[in-house]
Amino acid sequence: MSSHAFRSFKYNLVDVDRLRQSHGLLHNGAQGRKGLGHITRSGVVMLCASWEHYCESLIRECAVYYCSQLAGPLDLPKITQKELSNAVRSAKHELRPLHLSGDGWKEVYRDHVNDELANLHTPKSGKLNDHFQRLIGIPKISSAWALGENLLDAFVTVRGDIAHQGRHADYVTIGTLGIYRDQVRQFAVETDNHVAAFIKTATQKPYKPWNVTT
Repeated sequence: MSSHAFRSFKYNLVDVDRLRQSHGLLHNGAQGRKGLGHITRSGVVMLCASWEHYCESLIRECAVYYCSQLAGPLDLPKITQKELSNAVRSAKHELRPLHLSGDGWKEVYRDHVNDELANLHTPKSGKLNDHFQRLIGIPKISSAWALGENLLDAFVTVRGDIAHQGRHADYVTIGTLGIYRDQVRQFAVETDNHVAAFIKTATQKPYKPWNVTT
């Protein structure tokens, strides 16, 4: 079984697929544009939201898994140890370091992950590489993507154009939406598998936290 995050991603894809089906019914096989750009634009926005939610959920899932499998914060990947240490040192609450005692580090860590993910917003490769590395220790998650980070960034830019320009953004054909859908799903599959392999090594377990996704 895949990660909980990926299962949620597949559930959200249903709305994208339904938008595509609705487009087909309304278009009815006629040639040319039929004033259905609102459907394809909605599909792009929903698809990007699904991708962003997937990445955020996956990082949270990994943080929870670390907390269940590791004895203490010093067992976290080195880069994440530094991230947690910096977060505690820079906390406004002067007693925050004391919260690391015992199992307190787990709450501090999970809270910090949630705080950082609240600022993700634009799920391009740069931000994702940064968040995956600092929060769960994975260097350059984009290296797992066979399609390359530029393609993902271009897609997220299209979503941004739609969000800021509405109908003035470039027209998205139903064929293009279908391509985006398949590409983003591939990004999610490769991310899920790469992260599972990394977490297995990081926790020194004989098994992965979830099965390979296809």
